[in-house]
Amino acid sequence: MEKGQSAGNIGVLVFLIAIFLALFILLLPPEDRENLLRANTSVDSNRDSSNVALLSQAPGLLNTASADESLHKINPINLFLRDEPLVSDLASRLTLTEGTFSSDVRKLTFKIEDTDDLENAYLIFSAEKSEGNLIITLNEAEIFAGKSEGLQTVVLPKNLLQEINSLDFEVSSPGINIFKENEYILKDVKVRQSFEIINTKEKRTFVLSAAEKGNGKLSYFLFCNNAAESSRLRVFLNKEEISNELITCGAADKEVDINAADLEEGTNELIFEIDKGDYLIKDIELRVKTSEGGTAKYKFGVSGSTFDKINIDNRKVELKIIFDDNDRKKFVYEINNNEFSVDIEDDEFKVEDVGEFIEEGNNIFKIIPQSEFTVDKLELILK
Repeated sequence: MEKGQSAGNIGVLVFLIAIFLALFILLLPPEDRENLLRANTSVDSNRDSSNVALLSQAPGLLNTASADESLHKINPINLFLRDEPLVSDLASRLTLTEGTFSSDVRKLTFKIEDTDDLENAYLIFSAEKSEGNLIITLNEAEIFAGKSEGLQTVVLPKNLLQEINSLDFEVSSPGINIFKENEYILKDVKVRQSFEIINTKEKRTFVLSAAEKGNGKLSYFLFCNNAAESSRLRVFLNKEEISNELITCGAADKEVDINAADLEEGTNELIFEIDKGDYLIKDIELRVKTSEGGTAKYKFGVSGSTFDKINIDNRKVELKIIFDDNDRKKFVYEINNNEFSVDIEDDEFKVEDVGEFIEEGNNIFKIIPQSEFTVDKLELILK
């Protein structure tokens, strides 16, 4: 008897709660009541008809290719480590005298263009007449004191050099001989600067499409610009060394085999580097094995339940391709051996429904370029 009463009480309670909720909804303002009912309907609807990505890819650059390989031509490179001289004429003739009652100090200035890359610097002149000792100071520091005859070369210490430099020339005193005067005549006074010009490493980039997935071969022509001792040439691909060899001055064709695993879809980086010498690297070409002449091919699966939504519930499958520009593009796309040709000038291509070509189980989608273009996104969406 108690159990029957308990069940009856629960039923009454449920009935009262239902009446209370119904009254609550009826008493709500019309706008709030409509939003509440729409929210519940929306949740149920989304549960049944939300979009599902059957295929989503970013193929990147696509281009036409021969049956088995593509060719990338790369700009030439000049690598060097060399000294480059710069000669400054300071004076064609310089006369210096020194006596008991007279003194003659001559000042000349010169500029250093690049103190960081300066290898060495020299003062060069010819002493046509020399009496006594010649004294030369660089930026108030004495760098030469003594007899100078004929052609003279004086080292200019790098630690004393600055952007603007001053050279002072004077002659030693004749001493106690008050009637004597020492004299120097200098001709063709010059400063010779030697700079170390460095360009021992250069980078080049190239872009591979989704179809370029095979092994590669890098070829180039190496030419020595100046006869010098041997050098070491290193080649890096995506920061990994792929070649390291000792090279001599001459001309030679070179080849480097590249494993497919070292190549990346999208942007790749090549670096050429020497340790000394002066070399021109030209006719740089990279050949990469391709799949299906440049075709981007993707496989995707469709479950039985998803296929029923397409085949029985008449859900649409939208094809959408987004490009990186609106230039002209020609290509063929294929869904399970059903081919369609496209020729557009737009940054987007869309087909509202390709569901009739979708199969249960494994499916294959291909895009076969007939011009070069970049695909940012490729999607098949169950709507």
